[in-house]
Amino acid sequence: MTVLTEKMINRWRGILPNLITFSRIVLTLLVNYYIFARFSEIGIPLFLLGLIFFTDYLDGKLARLWGTVSPGGAVLDLLADFFFMFLSYLVLHSFRIVPLWFIFLVFVKFTEFVFTSIYLKRLREGNKVFIFDFLGRLVAAVFYLLPALLYSSYQLSPVLYTFCVNKLTYIICFFALISSADRIRKCLVPIQRE
Repeated sequence: MTVLTEKMINRWRGILPNLITFSRIVLTLLVNYYIFARFSEIGIPLFLLGLIFFTDYLDGKLARLWGTVSPGGAVLDLLADFFFMFLSYLVLHSFRIVPLWFIFLVFVKFTEFVFTSIYLKRLREGNKVFIFDFLGRLVAAVFYLLPALLYSSYQLSPVLYTFCVNKLTYIICFFALISSADRIRKCLVPIQRE
């Protein structure tokens, strides 16, 4: 029997959160392929979506718990999130479940977030890779959960789906624009030093 040394344990603690993040990319491919191939089925897609949400929670939680948070891990996590959202919205759009303008909004908001984070980080000379704001974080969470809500409501509850696609998407758009305007304002207004 092999005894794990502390060095081996620390190495796995550094690798495991990123492996979990990478598994989210694989799960994203699986769930979207499954939805595309077997559109009307609901059980397996919801299970896979649940795994995606759980792994998104778990990777960051473990990295913070073990003190292995890294800039590379933060970038990988953001890319995995964006890959999930963008691919899911494209697949749902192919079935006319989500409008094309909403996919464009997600893409623009993601791009704005990355560029304003880079700029704000330079202004503030901080050590975080990305600069988050409360409203933007809320919008991103809804962007993240919405594919599951749209797909399941389309299959199970036309009334809920109609609300989501005809009202919720516009509400999200409104808050995304407010968040973007605030982030851009922070980039244009110099920081006052105390």
